Amino acid sequence: MSEPIINIEQVIIQPEQTKYKPAWFAVAALIGLFLLYQVVGGGITLLIIGGRVTDDNVTLARLATMISQILFLLVPTVLLAKRQHGKISGVFRWRIPSFSESFLAIVGMIALMQIGEMYLFFQSKIPLPPEVVPYIEAFKKAIEEAFRILIVARSVPEMLFVVVVVAITPSLCEELMFRGLIQKNLSIAYGNTKGFILAGTIFGLYHMNPFWLVPLVALGIYFSFLQYRSQSLILPIVAHLMNNASATIGVYFFGESDSTTPSMFMGEQGEPSVFVVLGTGIVFVIIFSLVMVQYIKATEHVQNKQQLNEYTI
Repeated sequence: MSEPIINIEQVIIQPEQTKYKPAWFAVAALIGLFLLYQVVGGGITLLIIGGRVTDDNVTLARLATMISQILFLLVPTVLLAKRQHGKISGVFRWRIPSFSESFLAIVGMIALMQIGEMYLFFQSKIPLPPEVVPYIEAFKKAIEEAFRILIVARSVPEMLFVVVVVAITPSLCEELMFRGLIQKNLSIAYGNTKGFILAGTIFGLYHMNPFWLVPLVALGIYFSFLQYRSQSLILPIVAHLMNNASATIGVYFFGESDSTTPSMFMGEQGEPSVFVVLGTGIVFVIIFSLVMVQYIKATEHVQNKQQLNEYTI
């Protein structure tokens, strides 16, 4: 039987219906979820642990953080998606990616993580005015200390629990929020390309870590790109989980380090030269670029199918 012929003049783009204007809804959702999680959830967590995370109350702090993410990020995100779109299946998509898509996304994530470490190495070399250095170092140390207490584990069971708290739970809650609800509405408002770039950039800013801002924005845009091309939350969740879990597992097996030396140079005598790090970084940039070209090809059929679904005769 012959394929039906579609006359292009008969094709009409059907804009997706939403209850509220998608751009304004995305802004309102971001503000509301930020206040709900950071102020309400964070405030409750601080009350439970007595105002400060210490080695004595860190288990309670981890548990409170995990519950807070579920109650004040995940649940409101799903409710907001239902309110805005009626059906949440179009917001939270779970298409199973092919092996080639998954493999390329993971390799790209590994390369991007290395590129981020190279960037931080060079960022640490930027000279700062002497009068501001003590304040910046104190601020940086406070952030690193809070992060250190949360991720350091002293046994395998504790490490697995930390992975659940800082990797599995955030990857699910944050990806449904950013790559699901927020990216969906920004894409409707501004188109797919601007939508995933905006969603990824906001993701980086949302974490409020000025020292990691550029790598966080890069990761956010990468996660958003994975979702856009695959039309699924599975790959960005896996990539997000990889990034977060690697920190916990790395600290457990290789110990803590205050150095900005990239992980692949750890254990060497002295700090690697700028030229060695630069050369290695360029290699990973080339690898990442080549992998992304192949990933785009691997997801072409997904994009073609999605474009057909956006049209109606």
